[in-house]
Amino acid sequence: MDIDLIFTIGLFLVTIIYILAQNSKKDTKRERYGDAIGELAHMTADSIASTANRILEPKSKKIIRQARENLAFKNGHIYRLGYTEDINKLFEVDEYFAKNLKILGLSPDNWKIMAKDLYYIGVIRINSRNDNDYSKKNKKDTRDMMINDWKQYSCLKNHSQCICDALTHFGIGVDEWIEYGDAVIEMYNLYNTPLIQEFGYISQILPKKNNKHLL
Repeated sequence: MDIDLIFTIGLFLVTIIYILAQNSKKDTKRERYGDAIGELAHMTADSIASTANRILEPKSKKIIRQARENLAFKNGHIYRLGYTEDINKLFEVDEYFAKNLKILGLSPDNWKIMAKDLYYIGVIRINSRNDNDYSKKNKKDTRDMMINDWKQYSCLKNHSQCICDALTHFGIGVDEWIEYGDAVIEMYNLYNTPLIQEFGYISQILPKKNNKHLL
């Protein structure tokens, strides 16, 4: 095997181990890297098994799997945005995506209903979290500032409007969000709709230092 290729593969594996180690919850550096190597081995084994399954899977199942993967990618993109000025563009359905929806038995109109719910759930979740570390909730004072101080901090204006739109969409009071943050998602059972339960799967993303992959 070419030595440059070996070096490239080795560098890639070291990088993956480093990224996984940064996200480990273990106490010591040695434990974190041991945890990372174990996770990489598990990922590799899963990848080999997944590849074998895909080679052997019938064409009919492959079509359904690919349609689900495309739907999960689209759902995930919408859910993780947290804010956009051009909301209508999010819910456009081109010919290719319409075919995927048809395969899954989901109409474009029903997908748009579900996608809007996912988008606004994401708005609530993301804006309730510390953007330096999404595993941590921001403070009540921060949420209050995002809603009530946008005239002083003009950069918050659009985010404030978007959060208010999301809360209105679900009939949640602004004061409730300020008080409880993204706990309102569970309080109001926002994931518990027939469409989200059946079609609301979201694609995973690679681990990030700010833990956005945990959302």
